[in-house]
Formats: sequence, C-alpha cells, structure tokens
Amino acid sequence: MVEVSIYLFIGLILMSIRRVISGMKNGAFYGKHNKVHNPKLDKYINNLHYLETPAWYAQFGALFFLVFAIFRLVSGDVELFLMFKQFSAAMLVTMGCSALASYHFQGWINYGEGSPFYNPKEDKMSEFAFGPISFWWNRGLLDKFKRIVPIVGFIVMILGMYLGLFLWV
Repeated sequence: MVEVSIYLFIGLILMSIRRVISGMKNGAFYGKHNKVHNPKLDKYINNLHYLETPAWYAQFGALFFLVFAIFRLVSGDVELFLMFKQFSAAMLVTMGCSALASYHFQGWINYGEGSPFYNPKEDKMSEFAFGPISFWWNRGLLDKFKRIVPIVGFIVMILGMYLGLFLWV
C-alpha cells in the first residue's frame, strides 16, 4: 500500500504543478495584451511553448502514475517482470490517451493561426521547450496519418487498459 500511495502522491503533485502552469499561461495571455506586465512573464509571452511543454509532461505524467497505481492495486506482487508489464501497460494508456486527442489539439492551434482545422500544409516541425532547453523536431510521418492517429490512440489506450487490468493478473 505504501508503493501505491507513492504513485498517487506523485500523480497528485504533478496535477498541482499542471494547475500552476495553467495559471502561468493565463498570466501570459493577459500580460500579452497589457502595456505593463510583470517581466517574469516575458519568456512565456514570447514563447508559450515554455509553458506548454512542461504542462504536457505534468498532465500525462500524472495520468501515468495514477493509472500505474491502479494496475499495481490489481496485482501488487513485487515481481520485476510483472511490474515492467504494468509499467508498459500504463505507458500504453497514457500515450494512447494523448494520441486520441492529437488531431483536435492541433486543429484548434491551426484555427488560432488562421488555417483550416485540418491543414495538410501545416508546419511539420514541433518545438520542445523546457527550462533552458529549446529545440525543434520533425513530427515525421505522424502528419501523413493525422486523421487516423486518434483511432490508433484509442485502440492503444484500450489495449493498455486490458493488459494492465486483466491479462497479467
């Protein structure tokens, strides 16, 4: 029970961090439209990705730990191979959940930049910005299959739930 409590605690802390980052994003939004704003917001006003990247990791990190805690409750045996399988199943659920939302996530960004919801000509690059680190990476083939990624994500999410709850008990 101590092990599961640790995972729950980590998940809850990450969700609290996610909420703080949301407040920072709101501050950047309002600060961008004010002539006078706190200089602590400048980095985020100039590049919202410095908030979006850690927000994504906090949100889906929390989801991972909460799902992993559930899988450990189903079978709490302290067996390395079982724990690896539960870890993998929790990763499938987390990544599938993210993929499920990916098409609509990008669609609203496209609207914000004046493009259609589905824009086959959108920029193929994505920015990772976390702390002092910032770099652009190519999303590769994901853009070609953008409309089916949510379907694959849903299947992966269900598969992870099945594996974590039923198959390896």
